[in-house]
Amino acid sequence: MSGLTLLIAIAGIVVMRSQLLAAPVSWTKVWAADFSGPAGSAVDPAQWTYQTGGGGFGNGQIETMTNSTRNVYVNGSDELDITALLQGGMWTSGRIRSVAAFSPPAGGEIEVTASIRQPDPTNGLGYWPAFWLLGEGTWPAHGEIDILEDVNELDDYSGSFHCGNLYQHNADGTLGPCHEYTGFSSHLRPCNLCQDGFHTYAVIIDRSDPYFEQIRWYLDGREFFAVAEPEVGAAAWNEAIDHGFRIILDLAMGGAYPHAACHCSTPDGATAPGGTLRVRDLAVYRAG
Repeated sequence: MSGLTLLIAIAGIVVMRSQLLAAPVSWTKVWAADFSGPAGSAVDPAQWTYQTGGGGFGNGQIETMTNSTRNVYVNGSDELDITALLQGGMWTSGRIRSVAAFSPPAGGEIEVTASIRQPDPTNGLGYWPAFWLLGEGTWPAHGEIDILEDVNELDDYSGSFHCGNLYQHNADGTLGPCHEYTGFSSHLRPCNLCQDGFHTYAVIIDRSDPYFEQIRWYLDGREFFAVAEPEVGAAAWNEAIDHGFRIILDLAMGGAYPHAACHCSTPDGATAPGGTLRVRDLAVYRAG
C-alpha cells in the first residue's frame, strides 16, 4: 500500500469514528413520577416512601421530616410540593425516596431529570432544597449524586458527587478519591430567577466509553459540571457507580451546607416558614 493510500485509509477511519461518536443518542423513558391527584393528597405509595424523623440526617439539619400532607403533597396540577413549616417552635418538612432503584447500564447511559421551582420565602436563611440520587449501601462508598442543591434562598444551584472513604488520605496528606466530606462539587453558581419559575435540572451517568466513564450535570439543557472516572480511580468509581440509585427529594432546614455558605447558624428568628420546593416532569431515561 502506498503512503498516499494509507493516509487516505486512515483519514477514512477517523471520519467514520468521528461520525459514530457524533451520532445522536437514542433515549427511552423507563420511569416517570406520577404527581396526579386531588390537591393536598399524599404521594403515590407505589412510587415513593417517606423518610421521617429528625436527628440531623448526618448533616446537622434541625427539621423533623414527616409524612403529613401539610408538608408533602400533590397540588392538583401534576406537581409535588414539599413545604417547610414552623409549628410550636419546631420546624417540619418532608423527604421522599423512590421505591424503584435505577442502575446506569454498562456500555450505556442513564439520565434523571426534573423541572423544579426552588423555594421563595420572605426570608430563606436555612432553607436547603435538594434533588439527588443515593446508592444502595454504605455512604459515601456506594455513591451520592446531588443533581440540585441550593441554600439560604441564594437563587443559586450546585451539583456534587460523593464516593470513596471519609478517612482515606493520599500520601501527600490530601483527601481521598472523592475529597470527602465535600466531595467533587460545582460549588454554588448563580441561577437567575430559579425561585421565580421552573428550571430543568438533570444528571447523566455515562458509561458508554469504558475508558472514560463520567457524570455530567445540566441546567436547562446546558452542561455546567462533570466528573470522570480517571479523576476518582477505577476502584472507588466502580464501587460508587455500578449499582442502583434511588431518587430523593427533600427540603431541609439548617445544617452543614447552609451554615458554611453564610458562615452563620441557620435558620434564624427571621426565617419565614411556608417556603415550598415544587417539582414536576420527573423522569428517568436510558440509552445503550
